[in-house]
Amino acid sequence: MKWFFEPLDDGDGSDAEHGSGAGRGEGDAGPGPIALPAAVLRRHGARVLDPQAAEVVPGVPFGQALAPTVYRARTLLVPGDLLRRPDVMLAVNRVLESAGMGLVPPEEEAGEGRGEAAAFEPLRDLPQPAVLVPTGAAPVVVDAWKALQTLRAAAAGAELGHADTEAGARPGLGMEIVRRISLEHLLAGSAITGSPIDNGPGGIAAGPGGGDGGAGPGATDSYLFSGGDPRAPVAVALDAPRRRSAGQCQAEYGRRPVVAVLDTGVRAHPWLDVTGDPGGYQLAADGFVAVDYAIQDAVRRTGERARQDGDRQRQVIRDPWDAPVAENPLIGELGPALGHGTFIAGIVRQVVPEARVLAVRVIHGDDVCYEGDVLCALRHLATRIAQAADGDPAGMVDVVSLSFGYFAESAADLAATSGLWQAIEVLLDLGVVVVAAAGNYATSRPFYPAAFARQAAPVPVISVGALNPNGTKAVFSNDGDWVTAWAQGAAVVSAYPVDANASRTPELRVRATARAGRESLDPDDYSGGFAVWSGTSFSAPGMAALVAGSLLDGAVGGGLRLDQPGVQAARERAAAAVASLRGEQGA
Repeated sequence: MKWFFEPLDDGDGSDAEHGSGAGRGEGDAGPGPIALPAAVLRRHGARVLDPQAAEVVPGVPFGQALAPTVYRARTLLVPGDLLRRPDVMLAVNRVLESAGMGLVPPEEEAGEGRGEAAAFEPLRDLPQPAVLVPTGAAPVVVDAWKALQTLRAAAAGAELGHADTEAGARPGLGMEIVRRISLEHLLAGSAITGSPIDNGPGGIAAGPGGGDGGAGPGATDSYLFSGGDPRAPVAVALDAPRRRSAGQCQAEYGRRPVVAVLDTGVRAHPWLDVTGDPGGYQLAADGFVAVDYAIQDAVRRTGERARQDGDRQRQVIRDPWDAPVAENPLIGELGPALGHGTFIAGIVRQVVPEARVLAVRVIHGDDVCYEGDVLCALRHLATRIAQAADGDPAGMVDVVSLSFGYFAESAADLAATSGLWQAIEVLLDLGVVVVAAAGNYATSRPFYPAAFARQAAPVPVISVGALNPNGTKAVFSNDGDWVTAWAQGAAVVSAYPVDANASRTPELRVRATARAGRESLDPDDYSGGFAVWSGTSFSAPGMAALVAGSLLDGAVGGGLRLDQPGVQAARERAAAAVASLRGEQGA
C-alpha cells in the first residue's frame, strides 16, 4: 500500500521535498464547487447558500466574506447549554418572531449521555438540531440562513445600544451567545459517485454529476466504468486475510484495535462476518464488524424528534444497515453510496485483519449526511470511549474514520464555533486518532472535518488525499496545506455487498446451456463480492487502518499494550502510533 505524510508546514509555503508548494496553500483556492443535484436538495430539505444573494449583517465580524455551502433550511444547531436556558430560548424566539419564524428546542431525554465519564459535560453541551417553524398568520419562507442573520443583526444592535432591537429589549442574547448558533450543514460523502439517471454528485465533471458547478477537472473520465458508473464488479482470487483469534490478540496486544467507521453501515459479506439479508443481518461473535445499537438508536431518536418538531423533510436513519439498494425503485439503479461502508470495512480488513470495525450508520443512500446526526453519533461514541477508558476495555475505540465533509460558508472563527470540531477535540483528548477524507473536488478550499488538521492538538486530525495506483496524486483529490497525508484512493479493489444486484443488465445474453448462461459483463451484479472504486473516501480508512496496525506494533515492540487502562495510556499509544508512521513513510 502506497502512502506518505506531507512534511510539516514550515510557515513559508514551501518545503524541500515537494518543491515550491504551489497549490498547497489557500491563496489559489477556488470558490469550492457545490455539485449536489436538485433532487437531493429537495429530498433533504436543503439549500445552497449563494454568497451574491445571501443576507449579511453590517458590522458583524463574521459571516461577511461568504462562500457557497449547503445547509438544511429548517434547522439550526444550538449548543446544549443554551437549549437548557429558558431565558435564551425566549429571547431567540422574540427576535425570530419579527421574521415570521420560531425555534423549537428538542426535549432532552432523561438520563441521555449521563455517566461518570469526565468528558460528559462538554459532550452534553454539543450543538443539537433545533427546528424552525413558521409563526403568525402571514406567509413566510422558513430559511435557516435568514433566521441566523436575524439573530446576528439583533445581537449586533444590542451591543451597539440600539433600543429598537429585540435583543436590546431583552437581556441575555448578546453576540457571544448568537455566534455559537450555526447552520446544520449537509455533508457529502467522499467517493466518486453518480448516476446517468439522476446526474448525482460526482468528482469528475466530464462524467456523472458534472453539470453546472461540477466537481473536479473536466478533462478526464478515467475513473469511470461501464455506462459512466464510478464502480465496477471485479473478481478476486484471494482468501480473506488471515485473522488471529480474540484470545491470540489478547495475549499479544491486550485486545484488538477498533476502528470506528461513521458511514453508510454495512451489508452481507464473508470478509466482514456479516450474513443474512436486509430483513435481518447477523454479526458473528468476534466477527470483523460490530455495531453499537445504543449509538444507532440515539441517531434515530435525534431524527425522529426533529421530524416531530416540524422538520418534515428530515430523513431518519433507523438502523445500522446499508439500505436501500436503489433510491428510485422505478429505475432500480444502485444508490450512489450503496456499499460505501462495506467497501471501507473491506479496506481495513486488507490492511490490518486483526482489527475490528465498529460500523455506525450516518450516511444516507444518496451519499449525504446531516451535521446533527454526525454530532449525535460522535457525542455518544465519545461517551462510550470515556466510560470504557477506566473500566471495561471492550468499549474502547482507537481510531475514527470519516469519509465525508462540507465547505464552510465562512472560515472566520470556525474552529471556535463549530460543534463538529468540539466533538472531534473531545475524541482527540481521549487519545483517539481521527482520520478524515480530504474530498474529491480538486480544490484547495478547506473541506471539513479534514481541514481541522490545522488545529493544534497533541495528535492532530489526519486529513488524507488520494493517490493513484502508481503513487501519484489523483487528479480529483483536494489539496492544500491542510492535507497532511496521502494514501491509495484511486482504482481501489475492496469488498462489496454480495446481495447487491440492481437493474442494469449485460449488453449481450445468450441462451443458457446445461451448466451456465453466457453473457457479457453485468455492470451492477456484485454477487462476486468485490468492486473497484475511487475517492478520498477510501484513502482515509486506509490510513486509519495503518494507524491501527501501528498500534499493534507499539503493543509488541514499545510496551504500549492496548489493554492498559486510562486516558493517558490511550494518548501515549496514539501519539506513538502516528509518530511511528511519520517516521516510516510508506510510499
